[in-house]
Amino acid sequence: MYIPVLDAIDKEAEITVGEGALYSILAIAMVFAILLIIIGITTLVFKLTGLFDLKKELDAARKAKNGEVAPASTQEVTIKDDDMMAAVLVATIDYRLTHKSDVRVVSVKQIN
Repeated sequence: MYIPVLDAIDKEAEITVGEGALYSILAIAMVFAILLIIIGITTLVFKLTGLFDLKKELDAARKAKNGEVAPASTQEVTIKDDDMMAAVLVATIDYRLTHKSDVRVVSVKQIN
């Protein structure tokens, strides 16, 4: 690999402490510049993936506004008796016929 900085150094001349410090500072600055470039690229990648996650959340919220239920938790619904089962079935069938979309029971609450 050809490095123009090395051509500027006279091979027979002795390097003074000041020149050595200058070359060392130049090398350290180059290392930090490369590290900053790597950090910038990884930050951009993480921001782009965050934007994709934000887009998924916004799409889910938009579907919820249009009447579709956003994916809820996977918590199991407990049905205690046959009357509750009949009420859930009637409600899901009615919703399916009205909205023409898939139905999923999110929660059931018994009213006394």
